This record gives sequence, structure tokens and C-alpha cells, in this order.
Amino acid sequence: MLVFIHGLCNVPDAWGPMISFFSAAGYPCTAVDLREGLDLRRVRVADYFEKIEGMVTKEDVVIGHSLGGLIVQKIAEKKDIRAAVAVCSAPPRGTSMDIPLLDMLPALRYLPHVLFNKPFKPSFSLAKNLFLAGMTNEEEQRALEEYEKLGRDSALVMRELVMHRPVVDEQKVGCPLLFIAGKRDQICSPTTVKQMAEKYHAEYQEYDCCHHFFINRNWDEVARGIQDFLLRHNVRPIEKDSNK
Repeated sequence: MLVFIHGLCNVPDAWGPMISFFSAAGYPCTAVDLREGLDLRRVRVADYFEKIEGMVTKEDVVIGHSLGGLIVQKIAEKKDIRAAVAVCSAPPRGTSMDIPLLDMLPALRYLPHVLFNKPFKPSFSLAKNLFLAGMTNEEEQRALEEYEKLGRDSALVMRELVMHRPVVDEQKVGCPLLFIAGKRDQICSPTTVKQMAEKYHAEYQEYDCCHHFFINRNWDEVARGIQDFLLRHNVRPIEKDSNK
């Protein structure tokens, strides 16, 4: 099973095109809703870790985007799984983030949410400057459509991602691991993603896309890169029974 994990404020439906791609190739897929059943005023990153840890088995491949990519790293540390893929991943502690300070200033308006543990959804202008930065003009309408699908997320999780990032022990990761970066990603830059790949001695791929790569026309290049990685590590689709 390919288990897809969304990022902060995102939704499982964002993986729709990728799931269609891999399902057509013969891979069983599921997309997890991280926030379902959890109290967003109390939830922490560790709660998301535990939710996924309780779901996956040694036969699964875990694929995560952004926050989901950090969850992938922690799951690979804690569980025996087939393989793991982190796309435009948020970094664990010990990996530097190179987001310009001026780009983070608009996020200060959400400081009251952080102080009072109030769930939040970023404004479109903030999302455009951070998560959607690097878009081309033709991608902007698609970006607005994707923004409308976003949901509220935990301010505690946001604070942890910025100030108290989780630690991942790379020595405990035993499965094949792939990191994917977007050349136009301005929040989890290729420099940051390369550091993570080097931390685990993992494979690294880079594509012409922004952080929220789902809006990019060439999202299928990312899908094919993941598929090549899976096949090279003998994670093959389920063969259809020709007699049925």
C-alpha cells in the first residue's frame, strides 16, 4: 500500500492526481487525513506521528509532502516499512532552514493563534508568499482553487515546526528513502532538502516546481520519479489477474 500524507493545513484530496496515477499503475493507495478525530487546540506533531505509526505496516510505502515529509522521516525511524518518500519536506532538528526573515514577517499576524492555541488557516496572500511562492502566471488560478480546499490546522504544530522541530535519529532508518525538492520552493529549498538527503545517505531528485507542487503542470514528472524509485527498490505494483 502507498500511504500518502498531506502537509500543514492541506487535505488528503490534494493527492488525488497522484493517487490516480499510481492506482492506474497497479499500486493500492490511500491518503490519510491527519486532523480527523483530533482536537486542533491540543494536537502536536507527535500526535500526527502516532496516528500514522498506528496505521502503517512493514508492507507499506509512506509518501509525505511538507509536514508530511517530516512525518515520513519519523515513521522510517520508528517502524519497519518498505520505503519512504519525502516531497518538499519540512526539516527535522539539526537541518537548517533558509527562509528569508522578511518572508516570515507577514506570519506574525498569527502570533495570537500560537499564544492561545487557536487553529488557523493562512490567508491567501501569506500562502502565496510562502507555500505557493515561485508560481508562474499560468499557475495562479490553479493555486487559488487549491487554496480554497485548505483547512485549519494546529497552531501548536506550526510553533513546533518553527521553534521546536522534532529530532529524527538517522541511524535507526533502515528502509530506502527518497527526498524530492522543487527548484522554485522558497520554504523548503533544494539546499534544505539536500541536507536531509545527505543526513540519511538517501536518494535525491529535483524538479522545476514550487513547494505546493500539486499546482504545477509537471506534477506527473514527480510521480514518475517516485515510481522509478519504487521499481528500483523492488516495490512493484500488484499484478492483475488476467483470468478475471
